[in-house]
Amino acid sequence: MQLELSKRVSAQLVTESFIKTIFSALQRYVKIPDSYDFISVDVVGDTSMQALNKTYRQQNYIPDVLSFPYGPEGGEIVLCYPQAKRQAKAKQVPLRSELAWLLIHGFLHILGYDHEQATAAKIMRPLEQRILQAIKL
Repeated sequence: MQLELSKRVSAQLVTESFIKTIFSALQRYVKIPDSYDFISVDVVGDTSMQALNKTYRQQNYIPDVLSFPYGPEGGEIVLCYPQAKRQAKAKQVPLRSELAWLLIHGFLHILGYDHEQATAAKIMRPLEQRILQAIKL
């Protein structure tokens, strides 16, 4: 399985090594389908992220992360770096921790996890925390 990184904005903390660290921790807790060929991570700015959200979700705001499952081949995670920075500051957590959580969140969505319904959230949210705690940040 291949992990691909594309950056459209300056995002020094988001590196291939960082993504691989997150993915390795994820693999300890969830099964990645053998059919997955790739998962790409695209780091973008506010304007691009808001446009994607409006196009694909009919929502006119800047989300922190969007996930696009591509079926049995894999998927794409789009991460809004400026939004992640704002959230880390508001939560008073290190930016690296916020980015790790967003990537975990995105990976889990690609794998079919969801948090819209309360019962699904009771599975996804604790799983996110376990994976995050397993990462040496």
